[in-house]
Amino acid sequence: MLIPEPIEAALNFPWHVTKGIAHLSLWPVRAIMQTPDMPITPKPKDGESVYDIAEPMLDIASIIYYYTELRSETKNRLMKYAEKFNLSTKQIDDIRNAIVFTETSLEALQQVDQADASSSNVLADYQVSLKQLEDMKNRFNLTSGDIEVFATYFNILKEPKSAVSIKSDLLLYNDFISLAFRKSFGGSDWNVNNIVDMVNRDPKMYIKEIDDDFVDKSFAKFINGLDSELVYAIFVSPENKRVTVAFRGSVNANDWIANTYNLGVMTDFKLPGYTSEEAELRDSRKSYGRVHEGFYNYLFGKTAKGANGSYKSKSEEIMGLLVDLFDKECKGYSLYVTGHSLGGSMSTMFAARAATFGQFGKVTNVSFASPYCGDQGFRDHFYELEQKNLIRHIRFSNEEDVVPLIPFVAPNGLAPVEMYKHTGMNIRMYNASQLLFPKCRLFYPKMGSLPNEVRNAILNNVPMGLSVGVISKHLCPEYCSRLESSSEELKKISVEGLYEDADITGFSTDVVVKK
Repeated sequence: MLIPEPIEAALNFPWHVTKGIAHLSLWPVRAIMQTPDMPITPKPKDGESVYDIAEPMLDIASIIYYYTELRSETKNRLMKYAEKFNLSTKQIDDIRNAIVFTETSLEALQQVDQADASSSNVLADYQVSLKQLEDMKNRFNLTSGDIEVFATYFNILKEPKSAVSIKSDLLLYNDFISLAFRKSFGGSDWNVNNIVDMVNRDPKMYIKEIDDDFVDKSFAKFINGLDSELVYAIFVSPENKRVTVAFRGSVNANDWIANTYNLGVMTDFKLPGYTSEEAELRDSRKSYGRVHEGFYNYLFGKTAKGANGSYKSKSEEIMGLLVDLFDKECKGYSLYVTGHSLGGSMSTMFAARAATFGQFGKVTNVSFASPYCGDQGFRDHFYELEQKNLIRHIRFSNEEDVVPLIPFVAPNGLAPVEMYKHTGMNIRMYNASQLLFPKCRLFYPKMGSLPNEVRNAILNNVPMGLSVGVISKHLCPEYCSRLESSSEELKKISVEGLYEDADITGFSTDVVVKK
């Protein structure tokens, strides 16, 4: 349960003042170590600041929660409605195909020129579609009203799906989503505003692919986190020439606090992910460090049998879709990867997968509230990709959001514990009510810098992340609020400018990679 904001602020006030005084007292140390809160330079080169990139990514990482919940509840309603007529899955598909055939035939008829010689064929197709739909109604004892209900459900679940259509669905069918979910994920107005922002940025934006086939249809059951398969969507923005892979996170922050410790064991980060039993038996894949075993299996492990009979991992399924997309309708586009919470970790590991073999040029990863996902070996691989200009990672975290601070260690049997390490440029954002703190600060694991490592360890740990009302600080609405509060500072810096500053990274980036 979320604590009312005035009560939460009052309870946190003494702790905030204490931390603020400690922060202020360390100013001379930061000056000597040359670790300012935010770099003064460099300015954005191409008009895209860190804020310009982060804002649309956070909208996408947020809306995937709400939109996939609408889809899940629509599937629930579809199946319950079909049960009234004892329809099988095959029969539901038959009705879907008949409705789609009628709709597409009508669209073709409306667009054809009556003087065109082919108009008679188009009219004939439409007449056939009407006959098939009428036969379907008689066969399953359906009325025209029943067909309209099925058509509504099928339309919500249609793919590809334009952002304009998603906006319409959220406005028309918002009551499909439970009140508990709406309250937990920012409310109806907040989510509708997110999709409105997306449409305003690019009216032609669309979801090319969304995979939520194996999500438990019950919200009450899904909050267990990893019980269902990973959910992702591929967004395409023609205006920005950008393809974005977005991963949905866990539904409840409480699950992270409980589950990440239980699932904190590491495994080798072998690439590529699972493709077939034959490939597993002759496993010659290279390992690029070690990562969270639960996260790795979730993204790179064997999946449930798909419609095509494949058990291919989600990572390789997405890679196949992206290769096809970039070869055809999205030539010359840039690849972005994003996600919040569990989705943030998924985004970081997938971005590493997409960048490792250089198939897409530079990959930009923008993650929010991501828990740890790898060890020093994984970070070293990230360093290598960053130096080759194959990957850029901006990792946003909120002060007093404990999720990005866990699991910091992994059990390793009788051997010493393994330590988790974060990657990328960390923008930590502060609550505007926290006295004596900046609005945001930059952290990066500067290569070869022990003072920097010590500073990051002191300021990034679970005790420093604890507060009253910890759950609210993990949710997307709070990330959105703090991002907006930090916008002035974030508009002054660019992603490339940060990576070109050797004082921040400890290395130089001399290799030029085509986008």
